[in-house]
Amino acid sequence: MRMQGIQQTTNVPYKYWSVGELLPKREMRKLQLARLREQIDYVWENSPFYRKKWEAGGFCPARFQGAEDMRRIPILEKDEIRASQEAEPPYGMMRISGRGPINRVAMTSGTTGDPVLIPFTEEDYFGVFCEGAARYLWAAGVRESDVVHVAFGFMPFAGLAGAYDASEHLIGSLVVPGGAWDSAIRLKMIRKFQVTVLIGTPTYLLHMAAVAVEKGIDATKLGLRLILTAGESGLMSIPNTGLRLERAYGCKVHDFAGTQETNNFLYTCDQGIGHISEDLVYCEVLDPETYEPVAPGEQGALVVTDLLQKTHPMIRFKTGDIIDGIDEAYQCSCGRTSSRFKGFKGRTGDIIKIKGVCVSVTGIENVIRGIEECSDNYEYVAMRDGEKDKIIVRVEPKKSLTPDLWRELRSRLATALRAAFLINMDVEIVAPDTLPIFELKAKRFRDLRP
Repeated sequence: MRMQGIQQTTNVPYKYWSVGELLPKREMRKLQLARLREQIDYVWENSPFYRKKWEAGGFCPARFQGAEDMRRIPILEKDEIRASQEAEPPYGMMRISGRGPINRVAMTSGTTGDPVLIPFTEEDYFGVFCEGAARYLWAAGVRESDVVHVAFGFMPFAGLAGAYDASEHLIGSLVVPGGAWDSAIRLKMIRKFQVTVLIGTPTYLLHMAAVAVEKGIDATKLGLRLILTAGESGLMSIPNTGLRLERAYGCKVHDFAGTQETNNFLYTCDQGIGHISEDLVYCEVLDPETYEPVAPGEQGALVVTDLLQKTHPMIRFKTGDIIDGIDEAYQCSCGRTSSRFKGFKGRTGDIIKIKGVCVSVTGIENVIRGIEECSDNYEYVAMRDGEKDKIIVRVEPKKSLTPDLWRELRSRLATALRAAFLINMDVEIVAPDTLPIFELKAKRFRDLRP
C-alpha cells in the first residue's frame, strides 16, 4: 500500500524495502556525491540563512569538488536553528519557501534548550522521512498482516510518529492508536487487538514490562512477535537492553535511530547489525574538539547531511552524539551493502573523562542491565571531589530482592563497572521507588560539578 500522490523511489523485493540497501559501494559513493552537489546548490540558491553562513565561513558551491571538501562547509549548530526561529518565527531557517504547503510539524524534546520546530511538506514527510522509517520496519519483518502499536503520547515526536505513519500508509499494517493510555490499558489493549508489533523507547517498554509484572500479566504471552525501539540508545548501542526486552516480552528485538531534524537512517537487520541508509543521509565522524575527520572506524562526533530533504535540509548538522564509529568495509550476511553503524556512546554532555577514561551513560547502562537483580531505574551523577571529578552510580534493586542482599549487589555492580571502565566508581543501592520513573525518554545523567 502506498500514499497516493507521493513519488516513491523504492522497490520492494522479498527481503529488502529499497534498492538503496543493495547498491555496491562505488555506486553508493557516486550517488552520495551527486546528491551532495544537488543539495549544496539548492540551499545556496534558496536559503538566505545558508548563503550568509557559508559566505561568512569562506565557502561557496564552486569550492565543493568531492566528499573531501565537506570539511570546507561550516558546521550547523542546533543553537543557530533556535536563534533563527526566534528571529523569524515559527520556523526560521527550517523553512525554505516555495516548497509547497506544510502539512506536518514535529518538535524536538528540548532536552538541550528550547524545542526546535520542524516543518514538513507532504512529499518530504511521506516520501523522505517515512521512507527511512519503512526501511527499518521492513528490515525488522513488519508486514501488511501485522497489527502494530506505537506506544507514545502523540506529542510532536517525529521518530515514533514516522513509525506510526510508515506502518499504516507505506507498509499497510493495521496500527492501533493509544495516545492517552496508561501502561495498564496498553497491556490490556495489546492483548485485545492481538497486537504483533510493539514500538517505543526502551525506557518506556521496560516500564510497561514492570507494570505487567505488578499486574500479574505474563508479557511473554501477549502474542507479540516483534519489538522495535527508538528515541534513546537501544540494541545497537546497549546489547543488554535488547536482551532485557527480549526476555521481558519473549520476542525478537530490533532498534532504529536517526534525528528528527534529518531522517530515520539507522536500523538493525535480522543479524542484529546496525546499518546506515547512506542514500538518504551523508554521515561524518569527527573529532569532538577539532571537528576534523577521525580515522576510519574510530569513535567521534556524528555530523549528518540530508541528501533528499528539501523543506528543511540540514547540511553538516552537529547531532550532539558521540558514536563508536562507522565501519565502511563491513560485509553483512543479511545482504545489505551499507556501512555498519557501531553504536552510540552517548550525548556530548553525558560523557565525562575520569583518569583519562571516557565514561558514558550507554556504557554504564549496559553493565547495569547485565545484572539481573538491578532494576531499570538508575542515575549517573558527576561530582567534583576536591580537584578531581568523580562518578556516583545510584541503582534501585528489583523489588523482589530483599534488603539483606543489597550490599552484595552493590559489590557485584562496583566490580562489574570497574572491569568495564578500569576505574573505580562510587555505587549506591537505593530503595525501590526512590529515583524518578521515566515513561518516554530517560534523563539519567546529572552533572553537579561547579
